[in-house]
Amino acid sequence: MGNDRKLPLNLFDIIIILIVIAAAGIFIFMQTRGEDSQSAAAKNSTIEYTVEIANISDKTEGMIKPGDSIVDKVKKYNIGTVKSVEYYPATKEAFDYEKGAAKYSELPGRLSAAVTITAECTESDSAAVVGGGFEVRTGTETSIVGPGYSGAGYIIDVVRGDK
Repeated sequence: MGNDRKLPLNLFDIIIILIVIAAAGIFIFMQTRGEDSQSAAAKNSTIEYTVEIANISDKTEGMIKPGDSIVDKVKKYNIGTVKSVEYYPATKEAFDYEKGAAKYSELPGRLSAAVTITAECTESDSAAVVGGGFEVRTGTETSIVGPGYSGAGYIIDVVRGDK
């Protein structure tokens, strides 16, 4: 007696349910396939990049040596091993208002260093990542720490792949 109601399913309801199930299946398939293709696109390789450390003391010359392990100063990632280092006089830019051009003059007692670092990386089309999270791109500012020294600068050159 009372309210014994049954929910009758008609053909229209069944079609709507099948469409929702198919859409959910396609969505799940696309999500899992996208993750697999991203994993396949990433590969392990070797990268070589150069960090320019500007305006360091001339007493630092010779402290950076090939074979030194380099760590990111901020996040403590191991970002590679020194392959080579080149020291040259540090310069400062000044604007010459009479000639209307930039002028560079050497800073006494100061050096700059181009430190070439090699590392194993995970490489994709968009970035090369070393040390589990440090993205290597030209123009990226970085702070590095080695045995007995540290410095900050920019990545000025990147060579991807095995040499």
